[in-house]
Amino acid sequence: MNEPFAYDQVEYPSLIHPQMHPSRLAAIARLHGIRAAAPGSCRLLEVGCGDGLQLITLAMAYPESRFVGVDLSAKAIARGERMRESLGLANLQLVAADLMEWQPGPHPFDYVVAHGFYSWVPEPVRQRLLRLCDMHLGPRGIAYVSYNALPGSHLRRMLWEILQFHAGTDRDPATSVPRARECLDLLLLGMPDNTRYRTTLAGEIADLKARLNPQVLFHDDLAPINDPCTLDQFMRAAGSHGLAFVAEASYHEMSLYNAHPDARAMLEEVAQDDLVTKEQYLDFFTGRRFRQTILCRSAANPCPRADPAAIPELDLVTELAPAAGQPGTDGGMHFTRRSSGGLDTNDTVVQAMLIECGSRHPQALPVASLLEAARDSVASERTVAEDTQRAATFLLRAFQAGLVELHVDAPRFARHASERPAASRLARHQVEAGETQVISLRPSIVQLEDPVTCGLLLALDGTRDRDAILSFLHGHLARTGTSAPTGDGASLAEALEAGIDDALERVCALALVCEAPGDTAGPAG
Repeated sequence: MNEPFAYDQVEYPSLIHPQMHPSRLAAIARLHGIRAAAPGSCRLLEVGCGDGLQLITLAMAYPESRFVGVDLSAKAIARGERMRESLGLANLQLVAADLMEWQPGPHPFDYVVAHGFYSWVPEPVRQRLLRLCDMHLGPRGIAYVSYNALPGSHLRRMLWEILQFHAGTDRDPATSVPRARECLDLLLLGMPDNTRYRTTLAGEIADLKARLNPQVLFHDDLAPINDPCTLDQFMRAAGSHGLAFVAEASYHEMSLYNAHPDARAMLEEVAQDDLVTKEQYLDFFTGRRFRQTILCRSAANPCPRADPAAIPELDLVTELAPAAGQPGTDGGMHFTRRSSGGLDTNDTVVQAMLIECGSRHPQALPVASLLEAARDSVASERTVAEDTQRAATFLLRAFQAGLVELHVDAPRFARHASERPAASRLARHQVEAGETQVISLRPSIVQLEDPVTCGLLLALDGTRDRDAILSFLHGHLARTGTSAPTGDGASLAEALEAGIDDALERVCALALVCEAPGDTAGPAG
């Protein structure tokens, strides 16, 4: 008798993976000489799509494109179908099927993506995925495949194998997950102090415990199949199906600066002839354990080096802002961001571009429009060609350092609330279902911190003006019996009235409000 499918037994958490968004994949492809399709007019297939949450965000953002998702879990697909039908997405098809038997039809895809799939399926299924890319990608098509990588996964594999042994052959999550947790504590108790083994394994245990989720533990750490591979092994398999390496979706991880300075010259020399070998040595140096590889058809002949000439056709996103009281080097300006990292520039055109784009974060702005506005604002005396070349070179370096994002046809959302604002239909659907973690229009995962914000999203259906929004919000809070902070003895109505403008700005800043007709994402002029 066949065992029940694990993903039907235990639901895997619905997640968003921004790195496999076609707007990002297209930008990287264009940097490497492949004019990949714009997301607004493409066909995209996701293999192992789960409930299709990522595809739902794409189908909403790009109504003229066509999206298909296939997954073996009938329960996950059924959940996705309920969301799809509720949101009225006719440009999305979700299919419950075995990839070994499923046929995608005669029309080629511009993108084929598979996240969290390759390492977790048998070898014939891995080959089927690559063969599907070979057979169904268009001439300028792009594939994205993530997988557990070696040598880094050797360290985690020690823990996987111990957990598998302790959990035993029983695949019942009600018993295997508690036994795995028990095993983590047992290991920490039993390993002798001051040994290299304890130091190594204790680090892995701490990492696992820090993000312990029973569903993820069951699927990721207790799965019967978990086969990491080296980049070289993966590319040999991909190459046998006519596929070539373009880059990594996590682009900054390709930087030579991830290696020790003494090794960078060697890596640079190797990269001249063989980018994959350079990347493989970089994995050896850094102990990389996860890859998100972008592929194309070998006939597309991708350029191994990124070309800054492609930058002016792309969109820019950055949260970089001038650092108060922190002048840059050589009289330049120092920029920082809230997360981490920073950079200096004494180029006034680039400074103006970063200031404008950073002030509009998380909006994506066309590089060409930013450049034109910046040249005007500083009255640049250089030629357009010189400013373009300087800005493009700078932005490419910033992208390689992971300090800015580059996109093609990035998702649009409101910067400020219109007279009758409309929140994302998906976010409203999630709040109606009682969820406090919703998906933004970027897309990204947003945690809603208070009942007022949840109620506000429900109010923003595109029909209500400010007064009607306040009336709905007051009634919603009263009906649900939830309270909101008022302060200074103010009534609830007075508190909502005083805070509504700030609340609307907050949900716009979280990319939860749809762009109104006539809005523009261009720089202020």
